[in-house]
Amino acid sequence: MKKRTPIVLTDEMILQWKQSTVDYLKGLYKKPLNELGYALMSPGFLRPQFKRKGSFLLEPNMLVNEAWYLRKGLAMLYAIESKTGSMNGYYIWEADSIIVLYEAFIEQLPNEAFYIELIEDSELVSVSNFTMGGIYKEHTVAHVLTQKILSKQIERRGMQCEILMMPKLERPAALDEKFPNLKGRLSSEQICAFIGIKPSTLGYAKNGG
Repeated sequence: MKKRTPIVLTDEMILQWKQSTVDYLKGLYKKPLNELGYALMSPGFLRPQFKRKGSFLLEPNMLVNEAWYLRKGLAMLYAIESKTGSMNGYYIWEADSIIVLYEAFIEQLPNEAFYIELIEDSELVSVSNFTMGGIYKEHTVAHVLTQKILSKQIERRGMQCEILMMPKLERPAALDEKFPNLKGRLSSEQICAFIGIKPSTLGYAKNGG
């Protein structure tokens, strides 16, 4: 397989990606970020990075010490069953969202079982939990933003849970309805992991069963 050329970010790209992060948070807050916005644009706060499809942001036994703004791409949270080797999908982040396992991130806890894998080439802007600790102390608006981010995660997780409560044959169509932006972007294995069905069920549903 031909090795792909690494993406080197220019100073202009770095500035644009940082600004995208600030703009996302501003839209979430629905007010100017003022001092927090200036702080985030300062050197040393945010770290833009490009990662290829198949890269892992998190694997078992890693410390959870980063959160990411997903500017472009797709990422999936899952675990692997030790007995069967099958994948259980818990969350999928689309572009313009924050990737974070909040409690472990804030408490600097080790990750025991989860993977966060990029399932498309992705543009990311990361922040460390050390940096966030200082932001929380200096900018009260950061706490408000965190609650908004977590609320969006809960809402999206709830949509997935609604699918998981449906009869299995109805789940693939419900996935397309509730998450239309995912259509055509997931492998069969990822679809099955996310909506809790077997490949045979997915095939049967696709064939009008």
